[in-house]
Amino acid sequence: MARRILVVGLGRFGSALAESLAAAGCEVVAVDNDMAHIDAIKSKVAYALELDATDPNALRAIDVHTCQAAVVAVGENFEGAVLTVAALRELGVQHVIARATTPRHGRILMAAGASRVVEIESEMGRALGRELAGGADLAAQATAAMLHSPVPGTTGGGTSGPPGGFSGR
Repeated sequence: MARRILVVGLGRFGSALAESLAAAGCEVVAVDNDMAHIDAIKSKVAYALELDATDPNALRAIDVHTCQAAVVAVGENFEGAVLTVAALRELGVQHVIARATTPRHGRILMAAGASRVVEIESEMGRALGRELAGGADLAAQATAAMLHSPVPGTTGGGTSGPPGGFSGR
């Protein structure tokens, strides 16, 4: 049986997460209060619903207690994120992961009941730093990819023109 995962908030992070989970075989329940976000993802996940996730009754109606995990991917509405975390915990969701934009927000989300908090920008910055510090080859490859130039010791590429197919118009 596929893992059932709730994703609340379908901005860039939430949508990418929901699509990745669905591609990995999870049953994704994706919710947002913006119908445009729902329309953009509904063909890629099991369920996509317009819903106020701060309302415990609305969450109860979609049986959130049957989800193995819930991810609160809300980034701009901090109060909404806190209320959603609290509602999910109130309804018995054991594993609630919340997105935080600052360390202070992370502490508040943990106090509201999140079992894990992710600070996307900080975590990605550290991960990229580890990758780049791993060796000169990784750094050269990353720089070459950005500049569309060949990695020293390889063939191809060049900086004489724009990426393939780009006309500049």
